Amino acid sequence: MRKILWKIIGLAVLSACLGSPVFAEGLRGWADINNRTTKQFENDEQISANRTFYRNFYLRLDKSITPMLSYQLYFRTGLLDSDLTDPAGVTTTSYSRSVEPAIDLFLRNSIYDLSTGYRRQEQWSTAHLRDDSRETTEYYYSRLNIKPLELPSLSLQFDKKRDFSRIFVNEADKTRTVYSGYSGSSIYQYSFRDVDVSYSLTYRHIVDETPTSILAKSVGDNFNGLYRIAYSRSFQEGRTRVSATYQGNYVRNKRHQFVTQTGNVPFERTPFRGLYAIDTTIPIDSEVDILNDKPSLVDKDYQTSTGINIGSNGQEYNNIGVDILTSPDKSVDWIYIYVDKDVSADISLITPGNWKAYQSNFNQPGAWSEITIQNVSVSTDISNNIYRYEIMFSSAQSARYFKVINMARSGLSDVMVTEIEAYGLEVVPESGEISDVTRVFTQGLNLRVNLMPAKSLSLIFNYFIDRTDQNTVSLMDSVSGIFVNMFSKSTIGEEEGLISNITRTYGVTSAWLTHRLLTTTFRFQRNEAFDNKDKADISSNIYSLSFNSVPLPTIDTTLSLIRSDRFSFSEKQSLNNSLLLSIGSRLYRDVNMITDMGYTDSKSYTAGSHLTSRFIRGSLDAFLTRKLTGNLIYGFNRQSSDSTSSDSKEGGAIITYRPGRFINLSGSFRVSDIDGNTSTSEGVLIDWLPVPVLKVNLNYQHSRSEPDSSTDNSLSGYGLWYITKFIDLRFTYNYTQSVREKKTETYTVGANLNCRF
Repeated sequence: MRKILWKIIGLAVLSACLGSPVFAEGLRGWADINNRTTKQFENDEQISANRTFYRNFYLRLDKSITPMLSYQLYFRTGLLDSDLTDPAGVTTTSYSRSVEPAIDLFLRNSIYDLSTGYRRQEQWSTAHLRDDSRETTEYYYSRLNIKPLELPSLSLQFDKKRDFSRIFVNEADKTRTVYSGYSGSSIYQYSFRDVDVSYSLTYRHIVDETPTSILAKSVGDNFNGLYRIAYSRSFQEGRTRVSATYQGNYVRNKRHQFVTQTGNVPFERTPFRGLYAIDTTIPIDSEVDILNDKPSLVDKDYQTSTGINIGSNGQEYNNIGVDILTSPDKSVDWIYIYVDKDVSADISLITPGNWKAYQSNFNQPGAWSEITIQNVSVSTDISNNIYRYEIMFSSAQSARYFKVINMARSGLSDVMVTEIEAYGLEVVPESGEISDVTRVFTQGLNLRVNLMPAKSLSLIFNYFIDRTDQNTVSLMDSVSGIFVNMFSKSTIGEEEGLISNITRTYGVTSAWLTHRLLTTTFRFQRNEAFDNKDKADISSNIYSLSFNSVPLPTIDTTLSLIRSDRFSFSEKQSLNNSLLLSIGSRLYRDVNMITDMGYTDSKSYTAGSHLTSRFIRGSLDAFLTRKLTGNLIYGFNRQSSDSTSSDSKEGGAIITYRPGRFINLSGSFRVSDIDGNTSTSEGVLIDWLPVPVLKVNLNYQHSRSEPDSSTDNSLSGYGLWYITKFIDLRFTYNYTQSVREKKTETYTVGANLNCRF
């Protein structure tokens, strides 16, 4: 048996040496030199000046030893000089120097891929390379991926990172961080006739000995198992199609932490998903009922923006949320919102009244409950060198979903959100050790039947159920429970501490070709959400009847009547009736217009309120000439209740002129009025390629708001010179002006030289 094993290993090595190379060989490199100067003024008096000079050099060598065995060497260095002048005229100079060599080895063929490598980074915070300012990071890794044909794949991974510092005199302080971990995963998919079966298994073990003010060491074990069974088949020559999908996801997360404090200590709640939404109607509704996935909010990258801007140049009413994995005894006391700017002097968003917070066990309409905010403060996360808003609740909250909404904008121009975290207090015993295990089992069952009883009639029946169990005692009970909950709300395991959240959606859609010029569509859908603790029982019904007609090739109209109601524990909460008309028309060749009109009547039985809304919105796209195009938008909305009314209007136009392939001129104008608060904006964009090696861009924007008479101006541009095929030089300029209680100006000038070979 041992001889046979050695023969198999020998054949594998031989096949690795007889393959073909999979990457381009040779020496490559680039250099990037960037110089930027920024000055800020208030009322024509300079308050700060910042100059940065950055040089980055990179060399990389790819080389094959055999057709399948190769290596990669690279060397990177970065030099940064920064001068910062404060309002008193005092200049502070800081330096950063880094050197990073690395080596990677690769062994590859069509079945497996083995890679291992070592990286070392030396950093200095002084102009000269002295040991008293030197910090070192070492990183080791190994990856093995096996992908046999028609068999499950297997991936193994090992990582280890160590940080050293020569700054501390004490030998015990030299090694500040030790991070190591290994993981394994397997993926497989199998198809047989009308059935598809797949699974994905992942296990991770992480040891983090990065000392913080609270933790000395943390050990984590995470298992994630996902499986899926799908069936789809057509009958009666395609007139009937049946599909069913069942999938489950089991997550077990165990953490063992060694804490330097005792008593009540704040701990982060493990995030499962980041969530985000913002309303786009006019006027904007602050609260959105259903949030969408936003993975970048919980990816632990505290430096990279998520695209959510809560600054004065951003938007209000950002619904920023998180879905957490937690036990019922693990509450949440704070929400942390990380931002990429120093907001310690911000007055607006440290006011509790300018935030709203909500919690829920369902990401569904009518399920969110508002949380009273006790305090909002700003702190610095020293380990990640980032600022954050700490939103503290007046009382501890236990739920799965949390979200916060900025009801105002920061007083600073651009404040980009980078991360969200939820924290709660736990009691740490005298031993200084604390462990917790979280188990979450999510299942989903989707059934769909398409019928065509006649050529002019089609029917669609759909049913979907999702069940999430936390702290499951028996997986078999959970699996059987989702099939019980298809027809019943009964659940089991209440005495075991099990928390089950179930959502069900079912309905029918019919499309009837009533006449060759008329198609009638009817749709009914019911949504239900409930749990096994009788804390939530929410349901809603949606009835929709629409008529679509295309009387002429140039006109397409749709009239929709929609009725929806919402219940909580069988008690009616609200009723909404809507009438919508959409007309798409081609007025002339290359002139298209879309017009939407609507009326909505809403009643809230819990608040005793009545709200009506009327709106009309439209857009016009026109190719005026071969070189000239235009776009026009407009909108009007009126909302009225028993005691108040609100009017909003908006309009805008964009004209684009392209006299040739290498020049583009564009002008824009936009105006909006909400109950007398008027804002206007104008802009001009020029993009020009006068010669193939030179590109010029210029952009100007002006906006004004009334009645506070605030204005904003921005002028930016760049010139790009392609000196050779491998060298380009870019000059940039940016000017912004904001006039409110005082005038604030910012000038930025920069140059960047990039060389490649």
